[in-house]
Amino acid sequence: MSGKTITITGGNGFVGRILQSGLASHGYDIIVFDPMQGALVDLLRRRFLGTSTGLVARALAGGLRRGMRWLEGMLVRSGAILPTSDDVLDLRSRLVDRFRGSYAVIHLAGLSHPKVPGATESDYRRINYEGSVNVFEAAREAGVPKFIFSSSGQVYGINKPVRIDQFPILETNHCPTLEEGQNLYGYLKWEFERYMEQECSGQGMQAVALRLEFPGVRSRFPWNLYISTSIENTVVGFMAAVEGDLSTGFEVFNLADRWVDERIVNIQDFVKKNWPDVPNRTQGNECLLSSEKLCSVLGYDPEPDGKHFSLSVMW
Repeated sequence: MSGKTITITGGNGFVGRILQSGLASHGYDIIVFDPMQGALVDLLRRRFLGTSTGLVARALAGGLRRGMRWLEGMLVRSGAILPTSDDVLDLRSRLVDRFRGSYAVIHLAGLSHPKVPGATESDYRRINYEGSVNVFEAAREAGVPKFIFSSSGQVYGINKPVRIDQFPILETNHCPTLEEGQNLYGYLKWEFERYMEQECSGQGMQAVALRLEFPGVRSRFPWNLYISTSIENTVVGFMAAVEGDLSTGFEVFNLADRWVDERIVNIQDFVKKNWPDVPNRTQGNECLLSSEKLCSVLGYDPEPDGKHFSLSVMW
């Protein structure tokens, strides 16, 4: 049992709720930093039937999730649910007070994907980059030993890659620029990774960026190269980042399942058909996003048969 305190920004979002329950079950004390909190929020953000494998159950789970999201919005507008003052752009001194005493801050808060309805470029920069810098600096000022940032496979332009150097994709793979067609979401993830790298010299707080792809979700889709990360492996990956010791002040790691379900796709056939000119070093139905660095450096040990939510309940 750990007994260590972890603050999770965006702790009541999709990944946040996975980590809340998963890390708490391993003995961590969890503090949620999120404007949406309370018993009603907990009820309305549960993913009922979400890990079911049948087609009917998955359809029902998606419909139920959409209804719960609509109800949550209605209750917020009516005042039945009152958002808290938790804000990643709050005064630095207030964030320092919130983070002081935590062993780690896991930073999830932000616009969660490239196509949030109504979000502008300024929204993405203000919330996903400036908010991340504010949280990072507050955690450092509060004396927090570990800072874990939820980056994304989007840094590679995973849905529309400009260049893939090899399979499986390594952390050294090319990250496209905005001029090359990268979306602002993925670019700002990469930009904040560079900020942490520059600020973490090996003294004081250690920082880890985990490049997530479908955290807690089963991919059945070629547009993200069939990359999935089970609920269990999402938790195990973050635990490795919290507990592992770095020889440098900052490192970036991919986080994904090791294997793809053979019932969904034959990975070797998929690569030969779609990427015949890319060097392929995968074996069997190995995932096309490599987590080997996370395994070798921080001891990530992915489980082969974990549970996954369906995409319909992710957002």
